[in-house]
Amino acid sequence: MVVLFEDPRELPLATFLMQVFITLVVCKFLAKLLSFIRQPQVIGQIIAGIIFGPSILGNIPAWTNAIWPASSLKTFSLIANLGLIFFMFFLGLELDLDQIKRSWKITLPVAAVSIIIPVGIGCAVSLWLYEDNGGLSTSKAAFILFIGSGFGFSAFPVLATLLNAMGLLNKPIGIQTISLAAVEDIVVWVILAIASAFSSGGSALQGLYTLLLTIGFIAIMVVIIRPILKWIHGYYMRRNNDTNVYLVVLCFLLLVIASFTTEVMGIHAFFGAFVSGLCIPRKGELTDFLAIRIELIIVEFFLPLYFANSGLHTQLNLLNTGKAWWTLVVLVLMASTAKIVPVTLVSKLCTKKPWFYCLSMGVLMNTRGIVQLVVLNIGVELGVIAPKIFAIFVLMATILTFLTSPILSLLYRKNYDVNKLSTPNVAQELRMNRGSEINMAAIEGSINDIDDIETISNGRISFDVEKRSSFGSRKKSVSNVVAHSSSVMFDNHITYMGSNRSLNRQDIEDFFSATEDVHPRASNMTRF
Repeated sequence: MVVLFEDPRELPLATFLMQVFITLVVCKFLAKLLSFIRQPQVIGQIIAGIIFGPSILGNIPAWTNAIWPASSLKTFSLIANLGLIFFMFFLGLELDLDQIKRSWKITLPVAAVSIIIPVGIGCAVSLWLYEDNGGLSTSKAAFILFIGSGFGFSAFPVLATLLNAMGLLNKPIGIQTISLAAVEDIVVWVILAIASAFSSGGSALQGLYTLLLTIGFIAIMVVIIRPILKWIHGYYMRRNNDTNVYLVVLCFLLLVIASFTTEVMGIHAFFGAFVSGLCIPRKGELTDFLAIRIELIIVEFFLPLYFANSGLHTQLNLLNTGKAWWTLVVLVLMASTAKIVPVTLVSKLCTKKPWFYCLSMGVLMNTRGIVQLVVLNIGVELGVIAPKIFAIFVLMATILTFLTSPILSLLYRKNYDVNKLSTPNVAQELRMNRGSEINMAAIEGSINDIDDIETISNGRISFDVEKRSSFGSRKKSVSNVVAHSSSVMFDNHITYMGSNRSLNRQDIEDFFSATEDVHPRASNMTRF
């Protein structure tokens, strides 16, 4: 008998490819659908994972046997975790430490309360949840640290997507919020590394030994590996070839070695991947070259697989008591209060901005998603978090992320770009964000060059520019405005005398919206 087609369930590769196809199609469909109600695609990916798991379709034997047989789960989980390693490397690449240094007077105080208070409350909550942790014989210290991390930290990539969709990523609130999320990202992975060290169930001395190894690993990467890589990168930069294939391969080798080292140390491969991303030199085109090329395959291929794998471990049917749902409501309220209130108050104290601005920062920092689910999944893999606690926290992360977008739209009343929510380009978004502080400096200098401003009753404004060449040389100013003459007039459009260029009213409003937080005179100019 001639067999035309083999049974895909008997072929591991065919089974995996079938799972990938179904996962990608469902995730993209849900992401597009949810973008119309102003939700980032991570919500669709989380929901798709829950649909695939035992909460819904996983209860159907035919579905499980045909699509997700037990023999295939190990391979699928391995590929999904490989995607997580590359994602952590990508996050390390995208963190701009120089940006944090430039705004440290605001970033550090706000980040401190944004971390200490929520994580502290999360650790206190973990003592309440520990008795409901399914009787797992795990280290109590590890459980406290995992729950504290899952309770208290924001989601860096989801924030970038939301801000970009609202056109706020390169505005002052976007720059400040991304800086805060960057600091949180660094701290959360350090805490998680410590939690992983204590999760083995060994003695306190063993945990301390692993912690010292972790500190030694960070020191070697920062003090030895990073300068060596910087020197090699400088060699290629002097030859205008800093994207040389050998240098790119060296970066990936560093990723592999660092991930392997932290995995055998007993923490997790993700931590080595994150630190290796931080060690890549920022000058030149290398980071852009790497980030833009690996982003698409990570965000559109690996992350949906990771969320599908997460959904296979999410058992919402375990929440079958009133106590479980009451616990969920309490956790949502406590997590929101612990994050929004401190960030809002300290932001007001440090920035002197309007209350709606500071409240918006608090709402944004209350975004959960990828980071929280990564923390929880690692806790499940290490046997620290029970399935019931995991299901409660997955729902909490989904609800908090779901609420961020509509609340923020009420505060800012901006229109969303649906395409940016369903198909985000995080690398390009953060490229814009990194350049925005240079833009602000250019605007401030340009405003300082204005020697005389005159407001006319018919709404037309004219001003003289004393230093035209200085103003015209700033190519990176907002809206890329270049002035070639001393006379500028505003009506329904703006015309630069002596040039053929004109901008519409929306361009003008965007220009002054960006400048009003930089120079007080700019805020007065917007009232025309």
